[in-house]
Amino acid sequence: MLVPLLLGGLVACSSASAGGGDACPAWPVYSTPQEALEGADYVVTADVTERVGDEAVFGTEAHVYAVSTEGLPVLKGDDIGYTDLKVISTPQKCAGGDPYPGGDPLHEGRRVILFLTREDPKGTWRTITPEHGVLPADSGGGSSLPSRWPS
Repeated sequence: MLVPLLLGGLVACSSASAGGGDACPAWPVYSTPQEALEGADYVVTADVTERVGDEAVFGTEAHVYAVSTEGLPVLKGDDIGYTDLKVISTPQKCAGGDPYPGGDPLHEGRRVILFLTREDPKGTWRTITPEHGVLPADSGGGSSLPSRWPS
């Protein structure tokens, strides 16, 4: 069941990118953080240090942050410690106006677990969806995932 869900999400993303339209894709829904881990390319604990600009994503200007992963747990992907990794906060809304009407989940000064992907192997990482790309790190330092999303 997970494979059709992921393939549907990839088709939606590539359709939105290819068409250059303003509509956000139909995002896959990950029932648990473990499902999001399986759907992401890179999952890492990070300290969000500062907003460093904007980048066009699905027809809107999305916020870009510098994050530090040095010495923090990597849950999926290469175990490389970055001091200045750029990450795009995937917008919740792509048709103009505020791209984060519910608030930007990647605001500065927090330790989080990031579920990331990128379309180009040398491109900027971005959160996999607006809803399931950022998880507050637990008191254990972000070395494990909770069994469900916080409410």
